[in-house]
Amino acid sequence: MTSKAMQPENSENILQEEESPELLPSPESPCWYPLSWRSGFPRAFDHSELEVITNGFADENIVKEMDGMKVYHGFLQDIPVLVKCFLETDERFWTMLKILSWVRHRNIKNIVGYCFAGASVFLLCDCPCMDTVEVNLQCDDSAMSFGWKDRWCVALEVGGSLRYLHEECVDGPIVHLSVCSAHVVITLNNSAMLGDFTTAKWLTEDTSPNEDSSAECQSLEEDELLSVDVHDYGMFILELITGKSANSFQSQVKGQSLVNWATPILENGSLSQLMDRRLMDYSDMKVVDHMAKAALCCLKNVKGLRLSMSEVLAVVRGDELALSKYGVSE
Repeated sequence: MTSKAMQPENSENILQEEESPELLPSPESPCWYPLSWRSGFPRAFDHSELEVITNGFADENIVKEMDGMKVYHGFLQDIPVLVKCFLETDERFWTMLKILSWVRHRNIKNIVGYCFAGASVFLLCDCPCMDTVEVNLQCDDSAMSFGWKDRWCVALEVGGSLRYLHEECVDGPIVHLSVCSAHVVITLNNSAMLGDFTTAKWLTEDTSPNEDSSAECQSLEEDELLSVDVHDYGMFILELITGKSANSFQSQVKGQSLVNWATPILENGSLSQLMDRRLMDYSDMKVVDHMAKAALCCLKNVKGLRLSMSEVLAVVRGDELALSKYGVSE
């Protein structure tokens, strides 16, 4: 796929040259096996198909409405899906279509299809079985069953998806720019998928040099944007450790963000003060410690270094060389 900006008139052909993802073995549950992974998806949909899926775009099927976008719940092949409706002029649609029709990673929530219908355009995506990490942390019952090892695995999976976006996309790095627990969904087997790419950017296109900006300036800008994702990933790890939502924390603790509250406690080595008190099993303290050290690396720019996602993931895994290199070893 070229880095040329996508135009509406040629968008019908966006997926023609794309290879189908390798299919996994038959799932135990349709929910466990997203439609976007199946043969024949993503594909173009007719508007009439969307009417059937959303019960005629019924008001009762609307699950979210904000910033000029409506999200409908519906069913396709008896599988729950979400249908996102945008205005044709909404750049978020074209950016998401361009990125999500190209990237392939088991921990990225991909699209099922798309539709062009006059002034309105649509994206279809899988509906998460277990909702977002944020919702699971806010519910005591689900939070108590979301143990430390599961949270560590989610941190690894989301970190892996960011490493893929930053370091492994052949047409250049992609930044998400809004990593948080509200944008990570959980599947039936507790696997994590990074979603909500409305703020994402493909850096090859968005930071290309011109007469007024040198290649050095381009590189600095790319580094800054990549660092936003690294910082936000550190905040996401804090959400996993504390069981608190970064989005709602500031309204609960007036004038203080989750990062500003938690970082000094981490620096003082008082990890136990941060840990989600709803979890009583302390047998997996080692993985919690790895997550805490990685969060601190992301949030404090350890030793003045700009860490890559590969380097951060090494800390999350507890790699001794990484822990020693960034000054966070025992």
